[in-house]
Amino acid sequence: MAAVSSTPIASDRRGRALIAWVALGVFVAADDQTSIVTLLPAIISDIGLTVDDFYRSSWIVNGYLLGYLVALPIVGRIADVYGHARVFAACIGCFMLGSALVAVSPGYTWLVLARSLQAVGGGGVVPVAMAIVASEVPAGRRLIGLGAIAAASEGGALLGPLWGGVITELAGWRWVFWVNLPMAAPIGYAIWRLAGDERRRARIDWAGAALMGVALAVLTVALVDDPNAPRPTLVTFGLLAVAAAFALAFWRHERRTSEPMVRPRMFAVREVAAANLASMLVGGGLIVALIGVPLFVNLVLVESPLDGGVTLMRLTAAVPLGAIAGGWLGSRLGLRLTAGLGMLLAAAGFAGLQAWDATLSEWLRSIPQVIGGLGFGLVIAPLGAAVLQHVPEDARATASAWLTLSRVTGMLIGTAVLTSTGLGRFYARASQAEFGSPDFDRLVQEAQVTTFREVFIAGAAVMLLAAVVSWWVGRGERDGSPEPWWTLT
Repeated sequence: MAAVSSTPIASDRRGRALIAWVALGVFVAADDQTSIVTLLPAIISDIGLTVDDFYRSSWIVNGYLLGYLVALPIVGRIADVYGHARVFAACIGCFMLGSALVAVSPGYTWLVLARSLQAVGGGGVVPVAMAIVASEVPAGRRLIGLGAIAAASEGGALLGPLWGGVITELAGWRWVFWVNLPMAAPIGYAIWRLAGDERRRARIDWAGAALMGVALAVLTVALVDDPNAPRPTLVTFGLLAVAAAFALAFWRHERRTSEPMVRPRMFAVREVAAANLASMLVGGGLIVALIGVPLFVNLVLVESPLDGGVTLMRLTAAVPLGAIAGGWLGSRLGLRLTAGLGMLLAAAGFAGLQAWDATLSEWLRSIPQVIGGLGFGLVIAPLGAAVLQHVPEDARATASAWLTLSRVTGMLIGTAVLTSTGLGRFYARASQAEFGSPDFDRLVQEAQVTTFREVFIAGAAVMLLAAVVSWWVGRGERDGSPEPWWTLT
């Protein structure tokens, strides 16, 4: 490996090059994560799933989610020990291997397992990228760097469905995954060459990793269910109890071991705890919009799935713009004001969605989503900075991973609540309409509109709560933060 110069100019050039390659890697991984949405029909047909077991196709998505959740905190700790850039390059390699295995999948089980492996690599890139920014970018420009990483992630997620649809139409769904190899290989190679010597004298707490992995895996299975044939409630509660038991065992183990996967004291810091709680609330609010908007278009407006996706792009296209703006504003207004502004904008977006009806103007279809998307983007960099400013350098990837984990957990919980409570309230209303009556279609549509409005009001309430929580993330380095906890005796 080429030696890395220690002169300020060379170091600055290396840092800029490293962040550029890292942002590109984040973009590619995020693009693949969402491209699966448009591939599912072709995949289901190709691997031979029948109508009777159609529900199993959800695990093509959930398998990725499971690998993503389990990998996040473990990869973060490995990166803090073995070096951020080296582990980022290794994540890219794992992502490539998973992509190749997906591309050659002969059947359902192989495909789900390959997607899980792919997620181990893809899930590690964002938190490790945030740690690289914190290490390579001066404090005064760090928020802008975090905003750029967030914009790369959201931009890739935005283009993923279109990218997957075009390649599937031209060459078949397997080529979506084959193309990942030539795109990702130069990224992994460049980052490996730029990595330098980051190895630290520390060890990995594999026992803690195993306890945490089991807890997250069981939690994922408990929260993800088939809405057409749900499991008994007692089984779900049993799974949640098992997940809680493993989580408690993990926490006790971490308090006793000398080099834990995560330092429990980190979450005793007000700013870190507030940022993680706010991130969980943001995840819950975001999933309400990501699911609710296209469903409203499909069910109430009776438009095609493509129309639902195009409508949602008004929100998703605004998120990366908000992420860049959040990095810029955070360095000027401070973290709590920027994050709070983002939460309030997201709540205002939901308030606008609550006005949607069976007839919808283009202005009303667009403006609330643009406002909400900008709000969801604004919060990303301030929450990341609030965490990174209060953890030591050798725990930044771990802390970033837990922040991302909080957001994904919020999305999982939001999905579970939407599936159970939202659908339950709709069915209760729809059952009051007499089937075959002249007003049946109108009454069902009114039940749909009322249910969606309740869902959007709930989304606004969650984001208002997040705005309150964001007050405790602090003002940021520009205003002088207190001494960090790891320097206290």
